[in-house]
Amino acid sequence: MTDRNHSEEVDACNKAAGLCLGNGDRQGAFEQFRRALELLKEAPDPKREAAILNNLGHVQVALRRLDDALGTFREAARLCERLGDRAGLGWQLANVGSVHRDKEDHDAALACYARALSVFEEQGDAAGMADQYSNIGYIHAMKQERDAALGWFRKAKALYESRGEETKAALAGKNIEILSASENT
Repeated sequence: MTDRNHSEEVDACNKAAGLCLGNGDRQGAFEQFRRALELLKEAPDPKREAAILNNLGHVQVALRRLDDALGTFREAARLCERLGDRAGLGWQLANVGSVHRDKEDHDAALACYARALSVFEEQGDAAGMADQYSNIGYIHAMKQERDAALGWFRKAKALYESRGEETKAALAGKNIEILSASENT
């Protein structure tokens, strides 16, 4: 566990990173998260480290440092797995999948999303499952696999609707409309 001073310094870095992000300063947020990780090397706290790595990975994606983001999210996933944080592991696997998607490595993205889905199914985490259905549908759409994409988007839409997630259900519905219309072209 971190001592009180390091804990306060890590909290200050997180707060500063949040302010940087609020001001559109992604590089400043990057530096603050990196500083927080340095502090945690001196006084390890794996749970906090996983959370900071998650935040850092998202900033790296925003800065288009995709290879760095892959490594960061993978490290967060390893920490979550070591801690027995299955939900955290699922989200980190999904993050890795999304970076692969951004890199247009569709097969790697599908593999990561499938692993994340398996974790969420094991946990009965409907929110995670619905998001992975949508992610998998999106990759199939990118691969021009219309029927597979439609199936996954329909599963996502139904689960989003059952959870009352109207915005996400509408997005899945829009994807279904677009793909259905593509059948006629």
